[in-house]
Amino acid sequence: MFSDFLLDIYKKTLPPGIMGSLLTPVRQAIRPNTLKVDENRLVLALERKGVRLEKISWTNGYFVNESPFSIGATTEYLLGYYFIQDPTSIYACEVLAPEKGETVLDMTAAPGGKTTCLAQLMENQGTIISLEINRERMRALRSNITRMGVMNVIAIRMDSLDVEELGIKFDKILLDAPCTGTGTVFKNPKAAKKEKEDVINCTKIQRSLLEKAYTVLNDGGTVVYSTCSLLPEENEIMVEYAMDMGFRIDDIPYGEDAITGYNLSNHSGGRDIGEDIKKAKRFYPGIHGTQGFFIAKLRR
Repeated sequence: MFSDFLLDIYKKTLPPGIMGSLLTPVRQAIRPNTLKVDENRLVLALERKGVRLEKISWTNGYFVNESPFSIGATTEYLLGYYFIQDPTSIYACEVLAPEKGETVLDMTAAPGGKTTCLAQLMENQGTIISLEINRERMRALRSNITRMGVMNVIAIRMDSLDVEELGIKFDKILLDAPCTGTGTVFKNPKAAKKEKEDVINCTKIQRSLLEKAYTVLNDGGTVVYSTCSLLPEENEIMVEYAMDMGFRIDDIPYGEDAITGYNLSNHSGGRDIGEDIKKAKRFYPGIHGTQGFFIAKLRR
């Protein structure tokens, strides 16, 4: 199933039993949208329709254990009372912890799950600049912003690498970086066939985006860097690059510690990843019931 390139890396870096779990579909999850509805009322309404929900202990969401119909086809969904969203994506927004009145940047915003989650955390106060380069995905972003009752977002179709042209400094930045998607093989089988060239292409973009984030971030500001990849090249190694740039790494309370000691002999002269990187966190379907995911909290 996996390319030889991925197999070699996974054997060195993944916990026992995780590789097989990457192929198994994970449960859907929803995030109640408290901008439009009381959470308890929403849960009760869905349960009356036969939906069995399980509260997630570490983030503001619910696993959908059972539903007699598509969870994206309810009146409540169409009214924007909840968003179908992997718990890791919700948690990345909570780790960023945007506050009312702050100026926040979502560098890769479509289809809008994270943007609308940030707006919810800010209670529709302050300003979120959401960037998306793809025209079709921009339509989805704007549609979800409207459906979820979000009022504090300015959505702009532009390349995040051109963000300096806005002339804005940000308090918080969410960088859910374009990646190989190797943590989502269960829904994207092509990701299991990624090769070294794919990783090289992604890491070039990731480095450039981190550099731009550093440039437009206020002193003392925070960047949350995340991917749905499980490759150290796109995660731990990228965070070390950010730390070399001048970022400091903050601890994240939940998740599996990021890996250390992964030899970089093919990347930077044999340097191993240091212990500090453990403050970043990994998420695995076989442990957390989510997509494979990585989150790091960086401060300028």
